[in-house]
Amino acid sequence: MTNYYKILGVTTTSSQAEIKKAYRLLAVQYHPDKNGGDKASEERFKAISEAYIVLGDTAKRNAYDYTKKQQKSNTRHNTSSQESTLVTFLLLFRKIKNSVLNANGYVNEQALFKVINDLLSDKNIESLILVEDVVAKNLMLDDILTSCMFISDSLKSILYPKLLKLANGDPRLVAKIELFNIKKSNLEDAKPVAIEEEKPSIASILLFIIIVFFILFMAFNKGV
Repeated sequence: MTNYYKILGVTTTSSQAEIKKAYRLLAVQYHPDKNGGDKASEERFKAISEAYIVLGDTAKRNAYDYTKKQQKSNTRHNTSSQESTLVTFLLLFRKIKNSVLNANGYVNEQALFKVINDLLSDKNIESLILVEDVVAKNLMLDDILTSCMFISDSLKSILYPKLLKLANGDPRLVAKIELFNIKKSNLEDAKPVAIEEEKPSIASILLFIIIVFFILFMAFNKGV
């Protein structure tokens, strides 16, 4: 797993301000415009930019730290590639979510569904299941579900079994996905039932007429 802290020359305890300062200094030093097209400097600049994309954002940095810690403790799998995979997907889904939220409501539903559906292929899900970092998976799932708010229920139903497979039985992740699967149509079906007014019976009408006539009769006699 790439050591982004080492690339920027900072430590895991460095503040966001210190990371930003280190990035700016290195970016100026290795910027291609200042190195006459030197390939080594260009590659170095790319690595610096990639490191800052992750460490410069608090959420991405937290996810990176989680996966980096997991890599050291997990001895059963080839965690280096697996954790890198998790970080990659976490960044991808975070980018998708941010793009959707910043689209001012103009979202291509079919295109959004396709990119999420393609990323959640069986092969990718199987790779992600092997990673035991539930916290990072939780962050990724939040981003996916947020993006899915902008697609129809029919398309959500296609993603639902894939997300359940990704949860791999974790009760907290499954609970989130179950809420996601609640159909809007269920709410639409729950239409208020109109209460029919009870029509008065003929006997009630006749009784009312008799009472009115009786009152009028008594008033007339009293006046006489």
